Amino acid sequence: MRILFVFIVLLVLALFVGAILSYPVYLFLDNWFELEFERVANRIVVLSAFILIFITIRKFGIKSWQEIGYDASKKDFSKNLLIGFAFGAFIMLPVVVGLLLTKNRVIDLDWSWSLTSILPLLLTAFIAGLLISIIEETLIRGAMFTAIQKQSSVLLAVVSTSFIYAFIHFLDPEILIGADEISWLSGFILLNSVFVPFLSPENIFDSFIALFLAGTLLGIIKARTNKLAICIGIHAGWVFIIKVFKQITNHNFGSEFALLTGSYDKVTGFLAAIFISIAIVIVLRSKKTRMQSSRN
Repeated sequence: MRILFVFIVLLVLALFVGAILSYPVYLFLDNWFELEFERVANRIVVLSAFILIFITIRKFGIKSWQEIGYDASKKDFSKNLLIGFAFGAFIMLPVVVGLLLTKNRVIDLDWSWSLTSILPLLLTAFIAGLLISIIEETLIRGAMFTAIQKQSSVLLAVVSTSFIYAFIHFLDPEILIGADEISWLSGFILLNSVFVPFLSPENIFDSFIALFLAGTLLGIIKARTNKLAICIGIHAGWVFIIKVFKQITNHNFGSEFALLTGSYDKVTGFLAAIFISIAIVIVLRSKKTRMQSSRN
């Protein structure tokens, strides 16, 4: 339990580092780039969390990328990445079909349905999905999961990292700060707003459950295979399908089955939770994976 407490403290510390450094970093970068202040603050928090957590896990005896689940060879990594991507897409496809059939989302007929629009969309969605999944999986299922598993148990590693994974998706500032209003206090104004969604838990419950189950699935796979590339691939497959689907469809606020969609992105809700739960059952019943010892 001590290592879990340490990680929670580090994540809180990363938020404060982002609040403190966001303004000076923004001023520095503003000389060359036009960036949103909120995006700069977000990147600083992520980078701070990476640095703090990887320094910490070294103190707990984890000293190589292989120990947190990365394959020793690029060939194995690529193979497992593709396997995971296919499985992630396989899980999410019935979700998007279900949202279309229930008219929770409808095809955007005004979207530019041409090869010159579709190919860039597919490419950007794939790249975005890969980058997001590498960052989040390396940090959560890689560093945090491995350290908690070694110091405590697989169960605590799965549950705690799943909760953290779901939790951080809602740490999104509820305000936008105008360029003429940015100051040394702006980072702390953003920090004060990131917890607003949790003041009304009933509004985020559906997406939180789906994201928690998604984290659980990824945690179980990490524990059974110790192949982080599979987790990265699954995560990337989810992000890819969701980004493409949201781009070519519109949310229908008048749907009779609105309960199935999620408050987070109008995709990840109870319907997604159902199919992710099915995937969890499939993985748990699979005889081809084996539980790794917490000492391995």
